[in-house]
Amino acid sequence: MAIVLFLLGSLAGAVSVLLLPFIRELVVGLLRTRMILPVEAVSRRGGIALFLLVFSNNSIPVVLSFVYSFLIVKLNWTPPLTVQKRVRLLEFFTFLCAFLLGFFGFGSALSLGWLLGGEELVFNLLREASVHGPLEIAAVLLCVSEPMRLSLGEKRRSADPATSLRGDFGLLVICLMVLAIAAILEVFARL
Repeated sequence: MAIVLFLLGSLAGAVSVLLLPFIRELVVGLLRTRMILPVEAVSRRGGIALFLLVFSNNSIPVVLSFVYSFLIVKLNWTPPLTVQKRVRLLEFFTFLCAFLLGFFGFGSALSLGWLLGGEELVFNLLREASVHGPLEIAAVLLCVSEPMRLSLGEKRRSADPATSLRGDFGLLVICLMVLAIAAILEVFARL
């Protein structure tokens, strides 16, 4: 489901940037403040600082997916969350994150590249990201899907979600290691 929502978000981001000037300006501003300016500032400090920036930026949705799941599953809410509400909250997180990652992280960025530099810029962006990009996308979407997986267990009442979440700590560690490898490839390895 996360892959489908990522693809839908990518399509929506691409079409929005191409057709709606105010979305285009929003994306330009976001890319400038969230990517270009921080990378310019940090790259003066060397490769390790740039690696830490890239790794931490890519790790945000991964860590948030587990923190969010923990908060929904483990906290005693007042009034208590029903199973149905807990399932909706867990599913909503996956839907929203996967869609927004596709929208801002892929579709709108490539469309903006198309508008600014044509097919040459798009192909250069894709070539530069050909190794580390799939690793990042796979790791992030896998972790963003964690709340959805927990909600499926809740629906079936097959397992205690807190136990499932505790058991998936290994997934978080593996995905963070994959993101570290992807950041190393992005910063230090040039194809």
